[in-house]
Amino acid sequence: MATGCRLAIAGATGEVGRALISALEDAELELAEVHALASAASEDETIMYRGRALLVESLDDFDFKRADIVVFAVPETVAHKFVPQARAAACRVIDHSAAFRLQDDVPLLVEGSVIPATDLVACPGALSSLLVPVLTALAPFQLQSVHVTALNPVSMRGRAGTRELAGQTGELLNARGIEPAVFPVQIAFNTLPVVGGQGADALMDELERLLPEAVPVGLAEVVVPVFYGISAALRLETALPLSAAAAEKALAAAGLLSPDSEQDQGVATPVTDASGQDGVYLSAVSALPAPFQGVQLWLVADNVRQGAARHSLYILKKWIKDFKY
Repeated sequence: MATGCRLAIAGATGEVGRALISALEDAELELAEVHALASAASEDETIMYRGRALLVESLDDFDFKRADIVVFAVPETVAHKFVPQARAAACRVIDHSAAFRLQDDVPLLVEGSVIPATDLVACPGALSSLLVPVLTALAPFQLQSVHVTALNPVSMRGRAGTRELAGQTGELLNARGIEPAVFPVQIAFNTLPVVGGQGADALMDELERLLPEAVPVGLAEVVVPVFYGISAALRLETALPLSAAAAEKALAAAGLLSPDSEQDQGVATPVTDASGQDGVYLSAVSALPAPFQGVQLWLVADNVRQGAARHSLYILKKWIKDFKY
């Protein structure tokens, strides 16, 4: 009989679920079983994992007693329904939805966080994941305000978003009409400002839980016709003097990456740097013009792999190493 942890991934056919399964391919984790769970619409599909096909099982019918850890990469309403069932079956749970992110009794964790002894942890959204290492590294310069313009890829809306962009692109290139479904208007060859909603409030709430000190953050969001890779232009005002060179040094020490100066001319982009890669890429750092004090910079990262799957992988490694099942 195989030894090790029994892992279930709910939402295995979605963007985050597939990215996590891909990341597990190279992870040295002792897993006795891996269960790929999804809605009934995806039941009996297969997903490749370490050279073998995983048969997708129905989340509705799954007996959580067959798992030790469950990762939920599902919509918030689905998490609210099934996370309690998994915990009742004595599973430890990692949730990627917004269902539990703001609950005081549920730790909100990113890669590198201290993991407390608990059976439920939540992971933040991709934008919070992008900002936390930057705001943490520059905190010693006493951040006064931060303004973020986020350019969101269509995969922020899951596989439905990527299918819509791909489908619209093909139809329009062949001079055929389209009918938007996921987005309110055409997204191919277009940009879509995010108006209304709770994006700024949700971001502030997450950052307050993740950062040692609260920082005022203003947010503007635009959906762009890119499949993977979230980008953000940041303007950071500080109380203490901060040069571009000092910011680059602090951010490099925090693990942010620089693009290939020869291949990419020193400019980080979602396609050339972020998509399918680990890490947060930094470029275009410059000092703010007088009379302002601080810097402006450009960030990119894979919203699915770096912004979600890596957090789960980090927690899984800790749990499997430190706990017995």
